[in-house]
Amino acid sequence: MASLPIFITAVANSSDEPAFPLLFTWSTHEAQVKEVLVIPDDEWLESHSIEPNIQNLDEQQLYEFGFEASDILAEWINEFDTDVIYGLDAELISEMVEATYDIKGLEPSFEVQSIHSWFEERDVNLNDAIAEQGNNTPLHLMAPDELIVQLLNIAVEHGLIDPSDIPAIED
Repeated sequence: MASLPIFITAVANSSDEPAFPLLFTWSTHEAQVKEVLVIPDDEWLESHSIEPNIQNLDEQQLYEFGFEASDILAEWINEFDTDVIYGLDAELISEMVEATYDIKGLEPSFEVQSIHSWFEERDVNLNDAIAEQGNNTPLHLMAPDELIVQLLNIAVEHGLIDPSDIPAIED
């Protein structure tokens, strides 16, 4: 059986001019949710700042609890055995992934495609599925970990992911 898809989201340094990531959240092939703060590279901070964001992340938190890009890339190399991962805002996430790889002089080993298209290819309208769950919060305003859990739950509810392949999806 094919492995579960990987869903990913990111919080950028700026909503107007995103240049680098502050946070990545993704699902694994075992339907676990992982989240990591990103320590900003000095090169990023030379020409861009960290603006107020929906997650209230600041530079101090990133340095205190975050991980270097090289550590994040090492984890992705071990976990992402696929050419495609799926994100809500594929363009933004692609930019954040590319910035993370680029700062280490590397090219991404996968591409980011739209989560809406993943569901549409399986005959599920993501917006309708969210409405059916009674969720009135727009996806882009959800906390990143809640968003990933929501996507996994919708995939299970619509039979796109076999629940027996998942150790547990927690709300």
